[in-house]
Amino acid sequence: MAIGVQVKSSVSSASVLISWVCCAIALLLPFMSVRETRISAEMSVGLPALGFSAFILAIFPLLIVFWSVRKRRWIWHASIISGLIAPLLLLAVHGPQLVSVAGPFARYSPSGGFYLWILGVSSVLFVKPKRTRYDYVSIALAVIVVIFFSIQGNFSQLGIVQEAGNFGTRLTREVGNHLRITLISIGISTLIGLPVALLTYQVPSVRNFVFPLLNILQTIPAIALFGLLIAPLAALSRAFPQLRAIGIQGIGNTPAIIALSIYGIYPILRYSYTAFSEIDPQVIQAARGIGMNRRQLWILARIPLAAPTVLHGIRVALVQTIGNATLAKLIGGGGLGVLVFEGLGQASSDMVLLGMILIILLTVLADAVALMSIRMLTPRAFLITKEENEEQ
Repeated sequence: MAIGVQVKSSVSSASVLISWVCCAIALLLPFMSVRETRISAEMSVGLPALGFSAFILAIFPLLIVFWSVRKRRWIWHASIISGLIAPLLLLAVHGPQLVSVAGPFARYSPSGGFYLWILGVSSVLFVKPKRTRYDYVSIALAVIVVIFFSIQGNFSQLGIVQEAGNFGTRLTREVGNHLRITLISIGISTLIGLPVALLTYQVPSVRNFVFPLLNILQTIPAIALFGLLIAPLAALSRAFPQLRAIGIQGIGNTPAIIALSIYGIYPILRYSYTAFSEIDPQVIQAARGIGMNRRQLWILARIPLAAPTVLHGIRVALVQTIGNATLAKLIGGGGLGVLVFEGLGQASSDMVLLGMILIILLTVLADAVALMSIRMLTPRAFLITKEENEEQ
């Protein structure tokens, strides 16, 4: 479909209103902050201090209004591009200018107005049920702008960039630790969750015991469960020194992995049980009618039909585990929680922000990879049927 044709009404007026409200409030808040040193008090900088160039922010809301009248695709995507790139330009141009007069150890950081503006743009970009290639082009252009100014050195004194430089190779090591904790936990959750889901599907008495138990475990805060595992694991490691030799002890990654595995079982089990329960009985009857035995029913009918929903359960558990793995630092484990909690301890908001951004990026990338894998493993007929149901 050409860019000039009208856009389908996939963006609600409510999302546009939310975007406008966010942008309006963002104009009243500090746009960035400057610190003379890493731990000194921040000096807030509002949009009026940025001069006439701050008016480029007005392009986005004006184009949104224009789009609501004309409903043209090119207007919509032009507004998204301007909404994403304009605040980045202001940050890249004015940030270095502000720190140049604040001292040799000064740094600058985005502030509330910047983040609220990005939230306003995101509220209309990501609210659509299905994004087009032009939406991804808009995001790609914003990434290109960041890369360009990074190469030019405009972001060298950005707070999170300086914190990343201070961590050095330790940063990549903690990212690796975070991924390792997550993948091991998901692997354990899957190995336990799938067989238990099959058992609960076939044996009602097991179902009546397992689901209430998991419901109770889900009510326990993650940090409390981490703490509860310290004493028994420490006692085991003292009683059996061989366990300590392979890393099983009261503090470290082991209690974190056990706790995360317990939390990950629930979505895998719930989605898998639902997947097997909602298979159309007529399909099973038809399979029996053509002569399939019990083993063939599972291998050729039930498991393929349930697979997409089961994989979505693993996807939910993966995203949940990446976030909860942040707490591993509190019991001596590794991962990106090191940045978050050390930043809190050192009163370094930039370090906390760096950790949170990396966690969000990992979550988004993992979710995208999982979703792509699900689409690749799902039979095409299932995808066509699902898209037809969504359109109806």
